[in-house]
Parts: sequence; structure tokens; C-alpha cells
Amino acid sequence: MFGLEKKKFSEVHIDHELIEEIIDIAKESYPNEFSAMLQGKIKDNILKIDGLIFLPGAASESGAVMEIFMMPMLSDAVGSVHSHPGYSAQPSDADLQFFSKRGYFHIIIAQPYNEESIRTYDSYGDFVNYTIV
Repeated sequence: MFGLEKKKFSEVHIDHELIEEIIDIAKESYPNEFSAMLQGKIKDNILKIDGLIFLPGAASESGAVMEIFMMPMLSDAVGSVHSHPGYSAQPSDADLQFFSKRGYFHIIIAQPYNEESIRTYDSYGDFVNYTIV
């Protein structure tokens, strides 16, 4: 089971239109990274991710920063998504530190920016399976 702070789920479902949007944004942002928070809810033991929350920040070829303090207090943020301009979707030390503090589920998409180049992680940086619905 995944989860933190009594938020438990055994499956992750991501809306197929959201996956397409993430792929499009990653391609448009290249060579810079992009970052956003993932919006969703846990219902019936399933984490359902269906949107993005964009926060002010900065992006470059070497990283992306979000102003987390600008997050609405009542948001449905459950994790994050960001792109890597290279071919590795392996989380960096900075990614792992962020994952541990900001949500339950995290996506990294790398080149060539398609479904096969998406990797997903829990708050500990361990690989997590998901289903596109």
C-alpha cells in the first residue's frame, strides 16, 4: 500500500487526456523543464489523478522551481509532475527530497516525451505502477 498520513491507496488511475496534456507540455517546454502539481482524490482505495495545478516558478534546461507557498490551501494536490530535458527519468537528489515532502505520487517524463518515457514514483522515490483510464 502506498500512502502517508493515513491517506492509503492501492491503485493509481491517471486520466488519459491528462497524460496527453503532460506529453504536449513537455514537448513545448523543451529544452526547459516544466513542473506542476498533480490534482486528484483518493476514492475507494484508488488514487484518481485528473488535473494539473500550475504555480508560479522558473524553469531552465537544468531544473524547474515552483513557489509551493503559493499553493491554495484547499487544493487537491496529490503529488507532482515535471519533465527532464534528457533521456533519463531517474529522480535526482533534489527530486527525491521534494517527493518526500509534497504528496504521494510523482511523475517524471523524459525525452522523447511519450507514454513510454513516463516514470512514476511514490514519496520515497520507489517506482509505482499506474493505469491510464
